[in-house]
Amino acid sequence: MLDFFGFRKKTQKTKILVVDDEPNIVQTLKDRLEMNDYQVYTAHNGEDGLRTAQEQAPDVILLDVIMPIMDGHEMLEKLRQQDWGTGISVIMLTARSQVQDIARARACGIEDYIIKPFDLSELLEKIENIVERRKAAIGV
Repeated sequence: MLDFFGFRKKTQKTKILVVDDEPNIVQTLKDRLEMNDYQVYTAHNGEDGLRTAQEQAPDVILLDVIMPIMDGHEMLEKLRQQDWGTGISVIMLTARSQVQDIARARACGIEDYIIKPFDLSELLEKIENIVERRKAAIGV
């Protein structure tokens, strides 16, 4: 779309942070998300994920549970304790399917809990729904 002076308006890409310790999953998600025009950041443990979230202010975080240094639950709890982290949408993307894991994540206000293995098309649809809800909430 052109603005009044004929310059193309810049549209900001949605930022997604992928936090997972499995390199193949990280690379697959990064490639697919970038093909769908998302700006993607990655981290391989909860500690790096928390730091990257603070630095990059992602719109959505895809978060594994079982990781070294700091697991996904701990990262999520620390994220929600920060003013800057309360508005970030989080999708847990993990092999952990126990009821207590799901309940712990939901108590921290996640958008969704997806159990591995997962369908990439379904994940992309869920991300797009989150992005659309965020846009509608801010009136874009």
